[in-house]
This record gives sequence, structure tokens and C-alpha cells, in this order.
Amino acid sequence: MEKTELFRDWLFRYRYVYRSRSTNKSKQRFLKAIVTDILPFRKDIQVVEYDHTKKTAARNLYVGDLNKAKRIICTYYDTPPQHFGDYRLFDRREQKRKTSQFILSSSLVMILLGLFGTWIYIHFVSESFSLISWQTIIFALIIGFYFLLLNKVSRGEGFQRNLTRNTSSVLALLSLIVDTNQASTAFAFLDEGAYGERGLAVMRDSAGPNAQIYYLDSIGADAQIQAVGQHFNEAQLEHLEINYHSEDSCSINYLFSAEEAQSQVYVLSKKQLKQNELNMSNMQKVFALFS
Repeated sequence: MEKTELFRDWLFRYRYVYRSRSTNKSKQRFLKAIVTDILPFRKDIQVVEYDHTKKTAARNLYVGDLNKAKRIICTYYDTPPQHFGDYRLFDRREQKRKTSQFILSSSLVMILLGLFGTWIYIHFVSESFSLISWQTIIFALIIGFYFLLLNKVSRGEGFQRNLTRNTSSVLALLSLIVDTNQASTAFAFLDEGAYGERGLAVMRDSAGPNAQIYYLDSIGADAQIQAVGQHFNEAQLEHLEINYHSEDSCSINYLFSAEEAQSQVYVLSKKQLKQNELNMSNMQKVFALFS
């Protein structure tokens, strides 16, 4: 299978079939799929579990030897919870506030709809109630769908589009794995990265002390690519037209697509988060940067 055809296959499956990656079950399905896609090219794959509870566990997927690698390229794979407004990169407190507001507001709307539906049923349907009738079957189906939707809304799930954040970076990392077979470079798909840095912290515990870590986010957005860190080749970035912001105090090298709203404030608008097409120009720049 040619690489372009392979990429189209990945794009379809990770955009639609494995789009949701927020529950323990959906994350496991995603990891099984991505391991299957990597195996024809690499055998040095490891899934690491951490933060176990009775029913769930977080999982990182590593390709290559993290302890010996001089360079580690990573991204998070979990689906971000829905939130109001734009996405401000690195501003965890603001994202938490917007996410909490969305969940509370959506849950309240769902509860009010449920109460309204119950009122309609009591006043117009219950008098002619029959255990076996098409009205009862339809009502039972509506109730089942309602509670399923309420459960999703209460967790910030729903029908959000996550091609930009962060399926595009997952696809970029998958392509780099296929094209790079250097022992000095390792790769990591991180859990719990959409809403924190727990997955990144666990990965760093396995990495060598001198490894340079490159973290991808929202690569396929229709926005300027930004590089923040201290281990980038400035001449190469200039050639690829990637904005560079040197940060000597930053131990992680971040590569992401976003608009710089003001100094060191990076934003993706709601429109950019919901875009339906990948910015392939940005994707190609990432491939060129790490090739």
C-alpha cells in the first residue's frame, strides 16, 4: 500500500472509527488499532499502564527505547472534553474553567429537557398508558437515549470534532514512526494529555536524563506553526517558515499550530477547532523538520 493511500486509511479510521478516546474502553480500542498499524513497520512497541483504579487505568504507548533515545517525539491521544470558547494552549486553569462551565450548563439544559419531557408525558400520554404499545416502546427508547446523552454531557463528551485537537498530531506521529527507523529517536502516545500533563510526567520517568523531548499539539490546524523551546534548529525553522520562540527555562520543546494573540499567549479559535480538513502544509513541515 502506498504511503498516500495508507495515510488516507489512517485519516478515515482515526477521524471516524476511533474518533472518541475519552473512556477506558474507547482508549483501549484506539491503542489496539494503532499498535496494529505500527507493527508492520516497528516491533519495539510497549504499552505502559499507570494510575490504576478498580475499573480503569491510564496507558501510554511507546515506540523505541525511551531510556536510550536522544530524541523523543510525543503527543497526547485522549479526546479533550468540550468547553466554551477558544482553546488557549498552556493555560490549564482557563481551560478547566471553560470546561466546567460547559459541563454545568449542558447538564442543566439536559435536566430541564428531561423535566419538560416528563411533564408532557404525565399530562398527555400517561392516561392512555399500556404496557405493550408502540407509544410505550417509543417512550422507553427516548428515555434510554436521554440518559445515554446525559451521561456523555456530564463528562464533557458529545459530538465534538477533534480532527484538529488532537487527531492531526496522532496522524503526524504515526507518519513519522513509519518514516523514521533510527535507534536514537523514540515516540510516545500519551494518555491524560488533553486536560493535564500526567501522561507526560510518566513518560519522562522512563526517558534518559539527556533526551530532548518534542511535544506536538494541534498540528493540522489552519494556523501558524509555533515552536517553543531550546532544542530547535533555528535556521531550519526559518526555512520551513515556523515561528520560533526560544525558551531557555523550558525543558520540553513544544511544536503546535496556533495564533499568537499576544506575547506568549497562543490561541485556537472555535472555528479552527471544528475545521473539517487537515492543514497538510503544516503536516508536511513537521515531517520535514524531524526527517
